[in-house]
Amino acid sequence: MKRVFILIILVCGLNATYAQLAEKLHQLGFENIQVTENNRTYTVAFEDNVYRGTYRGIGKAIQAGMEGIQTGALEMVVLHNQIPQLCITLTEATITAYKQKEIGLSDVYRQMGITTATDEATNKLKQTTKINSSKWKTDIVFYPDVTLENFSFDKLYHYAVDLSPALQTSPWKGAMITAQVVFPILTNMNGEHTRIRPGVIALSQEIRFKKNWQGRVVAGNFTENRIGVQTELTYRTPNGRFEIGGLIGSTGYSEVNSKDGWYIGTNQRINAMLKGMLYMPQFNMEIKGEAGRYLYGDYGLRGDLVRHFGEYAVGVYGMFVEGEVNGGFHFSIPLAGKSWKRNRMIRVKPADYFAAEYSVESYGKYLDEKMGRTYHTRPDENRSARFYQPDYIRYFLIKEINK
Repeated sequence: MKRVFILIILVCGLNATYAQLAEKLHQLGFENIQVTENNRTYTVAFEDNVYRGTYRGIGKAIQAGMEGIQTGALEMVVLHNQIPQLCITLTEATITAYKQKEIGLSDVYRQMGITTATDEATNKLKQTTKINSSKWKTDIVFYPDVTLENFSFDKLYHYAVDLSPALQTSPWKGAMITAQVVFPILTNMNGEHTRIRPGVIALSQEIRFKKNWQGRVVAGNFTENRIGVQTELTYRTPNGRFEIGGLIGSTGYSEVNSKDGWYIGTNQRINAMLKGMLYMPQFNMEIKGEAGRYLYGDYGLRGDLVRHFGEYAVGVYGMFVEGEVNGGFHFSIPLAGKSWKRNRMIRVKPADYFAAEYSVESYGKYLDEKMGRTYHTRPDENRSARFYQPDYIRYFLIKEINK
């Protein structure tokens, strides 16, 4: 099988080193592989849909890339849903020293360049052949959902435990189709929580612009009983330590009930936010802030402190909305299974993470006027997935080696 794979690449006009590089990454299960060479620098693009989190798969790819070339430098573009996220560079001197066992893998990670600026590298790959495309490959992912709220005096807590499988597939670059169904497992609440109902059912499109600008448009059925469209635009600095952006959404009400079945309201609500993020590598901590109009027309501010412990993320937050103060905590924890290869067109797997948020104020004016409400447009919204922060990735790659 290996010989057939290499032969196919050679027939396409690639040399032996190209074939070896592509084969190493393909063996790991990586997708959307592209390879080119210019002035003794091999430029490679790959997408990791195998390993949980962001840094573990990147570490595997770096090792495979160094093994796949005899001489020269290495430039690696990390993709997510075929959209460039990071560019990693390794000099010929670093690769040679590693192969001659003069330095270890942790030294390689310290010496490598890593940036969110990918324009130059991706331009080199424009005319290359894509190997092991992710197009139309489908995941069926089982998401656990837990709701825990304290907003009445007759019960200590209102709770709901759901299992929410979602079909997810990418039909073209940057696009994602999601179709989710929510199955109630255990609850002491009434109404919709007792019924099978739609979850996130949406089509999204991500776009990478020049100079580290990235956009996303999504239309469909979202969480918090919303249906509509949302647009986001974000800028990141090359070192990934500062991010600024905004979003605007227009949504109507969506609910499954016993009278109307799936009821969709026509009255639209506008929400809009300006957001910012500062990453402090000394503490592996994000400082995040947002200001704007929440779902039900109230205006306010929110600040978060998020600490990253490898794939675990724990944070606290505070809000000031229409003169009212609120706060709470949130977390994201990895679930079982560090890697899941896609050997066929359909893969069935559990969710990578479980995330939850607890609010101190969930009654009184905050409940009655639905203050500070937002919604999610992804079924896997959490603070660990898609975290392509250069300092974070370098730090935890080194830490994994030193364990």
